Amino acid sequence: MMEGANATILVGWSLSAMLSAAALLVSIAGDLRRGTHLAATALMVAAALALYTHDVMALPQICAALITGSAVGLALGRGIPRSRIPLLMSGLVGLAGVAAVLVGGAALRDPHAFGLLDDVSDRLRVVGAAGIGAGVSCGAMACGGATAMLRGGRADRWHILIIAVLLLAAGGATAAFIAAPDPARLLACIAVALVAGWAVTKRALLAGMGPALAVVSGFAGWAVAASAFLMENMPMAVAGGLAGAAGSLFGIRLCVFAERKGLAHAGRRP
Repeated sequence: MMEGANATILVGWSLSAMLSAAALLVSIAGDLRRGTHLAATALMVAAALALYTHDVMALPQICAALITGSAVGLALGRGIPRSRIPLLMSGLVGLAGVAAVLVGGAALRDPHAFGLLDDVSDRLRVVGAAGIGAGVSCGAMACGGATAMLRGGRADRWHILIIAVLLLAAGGATAAFIAAPDPARLLACIAVALVAGWAVTKRALLAGMGPALAVVSGFAGWAVAASAFLMENMPMAVAGGLAGAAGSLFGIRLCVFAERKGLAHAGRRP
């Protein structure tokens, strides 16, 4: 069970969110090494707070996984060229999306363990279904975006109307799942969201790797917020929401600025 969200916990999650936003800003500005250090610090703070705020039954196994993952990340970070660091970061962000999808699937499979069942009807509550749908959709979009970056990192000018239709389709699939939660509709959410995340990221790559990474990080932040909501970890939900909002706003701003600059250079706009 989660402890009360006291001031120390709130400050800790806020610090983690601010470090994540700072890492994104610094990476977009070109200082990839400092951005990586800030992102690693944010993850360490978040992991420590998650262990502190919950009664963890398998603490030795979790610590072993953290040590193993840290060793693998250190080996990858030291062996990868500097120019490929954004791709490595996008892959790590994509793993956060995968985790959100798995959390949503686990919540649908055993809603009682997550406290999502209605006390009277013993059915999945609408709020719980909304949290599962949002977490899975955003997580799948983060996965699709990360895959788009990792497959060569080449831009593709998807028409804005097609992207809008895909995003609306993802929202519609999520709404259909919320109305009648079942595994088939959840799989439909994942499929549509993967394509939507791929298309949005390919379009963002026209503005550069930084904006695309910001967009993918925004998807992952929203996914973390929804997953934290399912686990009744409100401070983590706030931190994920802040990171999601920061990534989304940075990505949109950078993409719009880049496109306007390109039009101006082409002589189409004064």
